[in-house]
Amino acid sequence: MSAIDLTPVERGALLALMAAGRPLKESSELKGIHGIALTKEHRAKLQGLGLINTVKKPHLTHSLSDKGWQWARDEIAAPTPKGLMGMGPLYAVLGGLRRYIEQRGCRLEDVFVKAEPNGRDPSRRHIQDAAWSEADEALGQALQDIPILTKAIDAMQQASTKELSNLVKRTSGAAKLVLQSVRHAGRKRELSLATETGSETSFDPVMHRSDDTPQPGDRVRVRKPPVIRGSANARVVVLLGEVEPV
Repeated sequence: MSAIDLTPVERGALLALMAAGRPLKESSELKGIHGIALTKEHRAKLQGLGLINTVKKPHLTHSLSDKGWQWARDEIAAPTPKGLMGMGPLYAVLGGLRRYIEQRGCRLEDVFVKAEPNGRDPSRRHIQDAAWSEADEALGQALQDIPILTKAIDAMQQASTKELSNLVKRTSGAAKLVLQSVRHAGRKRELSLATETGSETSFDPVMHRSDDTPQPGDRVRVRKPPVIRGSANARVVVLLGEVEPV
């Protein structure tokens, strides 16, 4: 990618993310520490070019994508961009960094990214942590709404026939709030149901459990669907489904 494609602010944000070797919060770190004020247009451009990964909660946070690291590798080998006053010293440092990497036969990421003991990518971990945070928030909302649902159910049980219709509507509304929050948390953790309740399938001990003793391949009916994480091609069973003989 040529130097003319990016503004000084956009280039500065990418270089700051490179130097940090980890995700940076837009407000408190990119702006608060490095003085880089990304606008909505800057952010959209960098995202559209595939140079950064962004999570919105609990804080707006950016990290270099694989394409962003490739941009950085290209940039440290690039001449000083024309028309950008005062950038000469910076690109002299970047050139020295390139020579350092070449002499030692390492990668740019090896210089800046602190490896975790288990070898995980810290940027990926941060994105996962953010997903957990959103899931926790959704589950917290569900917990807040459960007493409302419980109270509505109690009132419905004690209500007269005349009051019942209105209370059923209130209870239904409270239940929808709880279920909406739980489903939202499930989506954030990439959880889904593998099949539908009441459907028929072949017994798979990896996916199902049963109080009976079906053999693999036997036809069974799903009482509770298996809970999986991930896509159909790369799924992990989180919770076994419950099945019964057809």
